[in-house]
Amino acid sequence: MSRIAPVSGTDALRARLPAALDCYAETRAAVLEGGIVDRSVKELCSRYLADDPEVADSSRFSERERAALDWAQAIAYDPGRADDELWRRLHDHYDEPELVELGYHIAFVLGQMHWLRTLGVRPTGEVAP
Repeated sequence: MSRIAPVSGTDALRARLPAALDCYAETRAAVLEGGIVDRSVKELCSRYLADDPEVADSSRFSERERAALDWAQAIAYDPGRADDELWRRLHDHYDEPELVELGYHIAFVLGQMHWLRTLGVRPTGEVAP
């Protein structure tokens, strides 16, 4: 069985269901690119989820960034890591609306990356060979 036919760019893929493209555009504007959490923290979490080797050494990041990276790890790989200590660290640096936005961002990016990979699309939007 073949995959969904390749297209250039992931928005072209989503456009096959216009409501999906509209929903993604809203999420991109309100959470992925906009929102209340510093975009650099969200991008750092996205890089972690994409296995960027430059993010592997968390000692070079601030406590705030390390808390976000540890939460990304808990959400993506091991929910048991979201223990009382992690929640304390998260609340030291983020209020509840920020935690909702950051958690949503992490979950959304993780899901998108897995979905696109199953279609043979690299996260950059290029079709895999």
